[in-house]
Amino acid sequence: MQNTKKPVVLITGSVKRTGLAVAETFARRGFDIALHHRSSPAAAVQACAVLASHGVRAIAYECNLTQHEAVDRLIASVYHDFGCLDVLVNNASVFIQDKLADFDIRDLDDAWNVNCRAPLLLTRAFHDRAKAAGTTGVVVNVIDQKVKDNFHPDHFSYTVAKTALGNLTAMLAVSCSPVLRVNAVYPGLMLPSDDQTQADFEHAARRSSPLGHAASPVDMAEAIIELTQARYNGAEIVVDAGQNLIRVEQDVIYKYRAE
Repeated sequence: MQNTKKPVVLITGSVKRTGLAVAETFARRGFDIALHHRSSPAAAVQACAVLASHGVRAIAYECNLTQHEAVDRLIASVYHDFGCLDVLVNNASVFIQDKLADFDIRDLDDAWNVNCRAPLLLTRAFHDRAKAAGTTGVVVNVIDQKVKDNFHPDHFSYTVAKTALGNLTAMLAVSCSPVLRVNAVYPGLMLPSDDQTQADFEHAARRSSPLGHAASPVDMAEAIIELTQARYNGAEIVVDAGQNLIRVEQDVIYKYRAE
């Protein structure tokens, strides 16, 4: 990474939930933060305020990752505003409930564009900018534990794209060397999703892993921080408290419900 006053990280899908937890973890490590959201301006303002309380600079960018021109502009904007980029975390995703028998082609296209194509295009734009500047950096792709041989029929469009991105990570690590290192993290259940209540989530967390609890967004963030170290390239860390070790026939958010 280049020697700047503060290193800079761009995290897609980062103004709330897991993405914001990742941003706060980087902020506590002294990174300036480029946040991204698709259409959550109020949450973006609040997230910037939270990060500023850590003594770092934070700017939020609104960008529709399904539009390839907007993806290139996002990287250009970060370089314009911060002067550099050190870490890209491809966290944003489209997550809908569909299956092979009923998926809508528009949902499949949306999931593909956000969950796989955008990370690829962001990585290329980052690579080209860093190479031109004579600097280096690192990319961390956020995948999903189910890609680790724990597939089930739920969230079909989402999973197709995440599987592709997971398998592209090693190829990108080769293709981007020596300018960028590219790694991946594979999270499991971390926060309530879809129609889960808090009670449903806690019930599922106790039953979906051998340890009897779920990993947290901060656990994932710490793994991402670890993967930014120079010793990793083409590396993967599964952060799911062992969830991938228990094979399931449906997503755990539907399989385990509180009484």
